[in-house]
Amino acid sequence: MVLRVDGLCKSFGGQVVLDDVALELRRGEVILLEGENGSGKTTLLNILTGNLEPDAGTIHYSANQDDAEFTFPQAWWKSLNLHHRFSPDKVARLGFGRTWQDVRLFDSLTLQENIEIGRPDQRTENPVHALISFRDETATVSDGALSRLGLAGRENSSGDKISLGQSKRVAIARAIASGAEVLFLDEPLAGLDGDGINDVLAMLSELVERHGITIVIVEHAFNQTHLRDLITSHWHLADGKLTLGPASEITTRPSHETPHWFQMLTDAADEVITKPLPRGATLTRFRIADRYEDNPVLEIKDLIVKRGKRTVIGLDDEGKETGFNLTINEGEIAVLQAPNGWGKSTLLDSIAGVIACKSEYASCESKVLQQTSILDRYRQGIRYLAAPAIGFKSLSLKELSQLGGVDTNDIHGDLSFSELSGGQKQRVLFPDLQSARSVLLDEPFNAMDSKSTEMLGRQLLDANVTVFIAVPTVTVH
Repeated sequence: MVLRVDGLCKSFGGQVVLDDVALELRRGEVILLEGENGSGKTTLLNILTGNLEPDAGTIHYSANQDDAEFTFPQAWWKSLNLHHRFSPDKVARLGFGRTWQDVRLFDSLTLQENIEIGRPDQRTENPVHALISFRDETATVSDGALSRLGLAGRENSSGDKISLGQSKRVAIARAIASGAEVLFLDEPLAGLDGDGINDVLAMLSELVERHGITIVIVEHAFNQTHLRDLITSHWHLADGKLTLGPASEITTRPSHETPHWFQMLTDAADEVITKPLPRGATLTRFRIADRYEDNPVLEIKDLIVKRGKRTVIGLDDEGKETGFNLTINEGEIAVLQAPNGWGKSTLLDSIAGVIACKSEYASCESKVLQQTSILDRYRQGIRYLAAPAIGFKSLSLKELSQLGGVDTNDIHGDLSFSELSGGQKQRVLFPDLQSARSVLLDEPFNAMDSKSTEMLGRQLLDANVTVFIAVPTVTVH
């Protein structure tokens, strides 16, 4: 037994998220934690890793030699005990590590440094040791971890110069470097291409088989199929209650099956055109007769975008800087599929005006983009959903609705943005299609359950807008 939980309860603004949850976790298990958006999966992980206090319940940790038990609600004076205080650092020292939906790398540090910073008992953690100790703090973990995760040669790249999928792999390596005996992974496969998924699954398998690491994984429905050979059992959250079951009860799709939203577009389109793009990418155009016009809405010629000194957009298959070209017509739904690190987010950032670029010509409805600000582009009807979903964390949904007119649907209005699940954040920030002319969507269906995916897919098909979607290429072996 490495973890035991009894009577765990948590509410937000009167909404019960966890209701008398009990669970046991044993060494070497690999658990899939599943449930609809907003069911409380991330809340449960936050509590078990010390990032959020429950309203009631008992948590007993026994992953390493330092057993600890916490009972809630805690008396105020217990928080004064620095050696037995319920907090993320205390839980981490008990052998429990985690990754997040919104990847939390240090942008100014290299990938090697991002991993090494998770290593415990470093000299600078103690001011006395920092003054009198001269131990060599050279990297001992990061090189091998980056190599196993397909990031060899990127050790000195900074955290802001890599893709979302690559960032997720670094976050997993950092959690491993912390010496955790138990890993909580919040959607580790989301945003990864096929090679990235293969790399992560191979590393997780090695951790379980050779090192006896215990893992709890939250993953949305489509990616669950990739975990079928790894998981041993599952926890299902619904209406605040947790039910336990064997791995055989998990319904997974064949790994070759087309994502539901992509199939929806295919079924609705009168014409589907797919063409290859440089460096392993493809562009699929869905044309629906009653909304498509042969009239360029977004037109890019010879686009070059750099991240620091590295050219991200504008390289050909030989690595030469030739410029990137793209035309999307009125009413089209265009889907860009490309490997991690290709530059999908960078491309959408440059079109939306988030980052600067140089190009011979880039226009939206005959207006030159280089001469317009982000606000001007918004006024032109360009709407952008970035990945990951970013909002004002401290504002409630009611305040967000008043600020930007977002539709909170059936989500409790008293919740703050930071208290939402990943799928709920995507739904709240999804662009208002009624006021849009062109919509840029970076991995819009990440973290969404099947119900939310169906709803947003229908909205895209029903709206009279031009849509450009960027997603990773996923082919898992």
